[in-house]
Amino acid sequence: MLSALAFFTLVAYVDATQSGNVPQCPPGCSCKLTFFDTKLYVKCGYVSQDIKEKQLSHQLDSMLSADHFVEHLTSLSITNTPLTRVPASVCKLRNLDLLNLNDNKLTELPDNCFTKLTKLVILEAAGNALTHLQDGLFDGLQSLRTLFLPDNQISVIGLQVFSNSSDLISLRTMNLNYNRLRSLEPWWYHRCVLGNKTSPVAILLGYNLISNFTNELNFHFRCGMKPAYGLLLLEGNPITHIMDIFSEWNIENNDLNTTLYCLTNHGRIIISVYKSPYKCDCTDFPIYQFHKNNSLSFLIASECKGEKFRNKTGTSNLASEMSLDEFVCELSDRCPSNCHCVYRPANATLHVYCSAANLSSLPHDLPPLPKSYVKYKLDFSNNKLLRRLEYRPYFVNTSILDVSNCGLSEISMDVLKDVAQFSLVNFRGNKLESFPMHADTVNISAKLLIGNNPWRCSCDNSWMISWLQSLSHQILDPKHITCASPSRMYTKNVLQSTKGDFCVDLLNRYLTVIACLVVAVSTVILLLISGIIPYKLRLRIYKKWKFHPFDRDECIGEIMHYDVFLCCSSQDHNPHGLRILTEVESKGYRVCYHLRDFLAGEAILMNMIKAIKRSKRTVCLLSNNFLQR
Repeated sequence: MLSALAFFTLVAYVDATQSGNVPQCPPGCSCKLTFFDTKLYVKCGYVSQDIKEKQLSHQLDSMLSADHFVEHLTSLSITNTPLTRVPASVCKLRNLDLLNLNDNKLTELPDNCFTKLTKLVILEAAGNALTHLQDGLFDGLQSLRTLFLPDNQISVIGLQVFSNSSDLISLRTMNLNYNRLRSLEPWWYHRCVLGNKTSPVAILLGYNLISNFTNELNFHFRCGMKPAYGLLLLEGNPITHIMDIFSEWNIENNDLNTTLYCLTNHGRIIISVYKSPYKCDCTDFPIYQFHKNNSLSFLIASECKGEKFRNKTGTSNLASEMSLDEFVCELSDRCPSNCHCVYRPANATLHVYCSAANLSSLPHDLPPLPKSYVKYKLDFSNNKLLRRLEYRPYFVNTSILDVSNCGLSEISMDVLKDVAQFSLVNFRGNKLESFPMHADTVNISAKLLIGNNPWRCSCDNSWMISWLQSLSHQILDPKHITCASPSRMYTKNVLQSTKGDFCVDLLNRYLTVIACLVVAVSTVILLLISGIIPYKLRLRIYKKWKFHPFDRDECIGEIMHYDVFLCCSSQDHNPHGLRILTEVESKGYRVCYHLRDFLAGEAILMNMIKAIKRSKRTVCLLSNNFLQR
């Protein structure tokens, strides 16, 4: 423990004593030699403007050519100088493992220089004015792990600089941020195949001007190729679609999902386009469809550009967080005038919105379908000048047709055959009175909307009843299919009608109704006569035949003591009361009479109540005497 402490103390002492005492250090520069003369730092931040770049380069060559540096120097840092070229003496320092050339004015890196520095691990040249990287520049640098070249003006990279996977086998970090690259070759793959799960390759190309993805290397990705492990950072570049990358670099193949699966599962590639002017439209739909259906993502997406993608807080939504339904493309090529054409890959349809577009006939041409499985969804509704349908070639690839609320007055047999196999046909709100004859011979699989039309429910259209009833499982608005004519059928539902409703003979119907009314009236009159006449003649009938037609015994089956209770005043007993009593009893009726049948000693009111209860009828002899009592 003590020996180790003594060693580091000695190293620190030697560094302190040697720092700043480098022979031949260029005037105005600070030269610091550390770690047993193996690390040299040259910084010329205060160099006089009078010192020429060539003079400084010559001075550095003189200093670095010393045998001690050539044999022992492992780390060299030359920064903040007016150098435009790397001093030739640097190329002789074969033991360097770190070379720092940051913040100079270098315009190019020399040929046949770094190839000699085979022990180089880190190469830095940030903040210079480099414009290109030529082929052969880094050949043979098998130990190089970090290449740090941001903040330059690099616009060209030679095809062979990074595309040879047998070179730069240890390279794990490449920083080319903030340069001027406008196009990119697929050399990233040849770098990433040298990575692995624990040590992927990071390629930083952010904030360049990359918008084109060229393929002069003739790269063609196949799912059996060596797996690649890496991170390709393209943020801040003017990239609008990720599919541009895949298509231009021949990564798409015939099955994009399989290709993406290979990239994410047989290897691990992550691509970042964060902070790019990204268009969230149908072009990249396959990418995000895969992204949402797989747990392993290969994409770090950017924010969607445009007002329609802003959330309630005013910030833009990330493309990876959007619903697949929102990835659409507005098409202008061959889109009819006053129409709006939108490709929606989420449901494999190309929508043509021509509602209220003042059409008098169907368009002859539409935007071509992007994929063979995509179908047209046609909205030609609310065009009152559209009075008839005609065949169009795009009907073959149409799934939905909406011609509701137009001026259609007829549908030809040919058009009916054309639209019969659609998924949905909407004829609502037109002027259709009938379908063409023999329409019932057409095999219709489409769902139908045919309500709110002025259907003519006459006998010649009666065939439509059974035909429409056979299509009832396909008709989506059966309650709205009603008759408009003739007037007797107005508002009657067609599907609930019968052939007799459509084909009735009006004269026979009227005669039948009249005959029924005559019979009904005659029956009522006869019933009235049969009741009124006997009632008017009831007394005569009774006197002659002793038959009272309205006399009936309401108390049949009840045990009553009397047939009648004769109630009268005692003062009317003789002669009136006695005469009525004698007359009634002579007919065989049992009569309760107060002078004879009331119980003596009991209140007269109680006797009257009992008499009423025990008699079938009560007869009162009304007189002044009776009323006064």
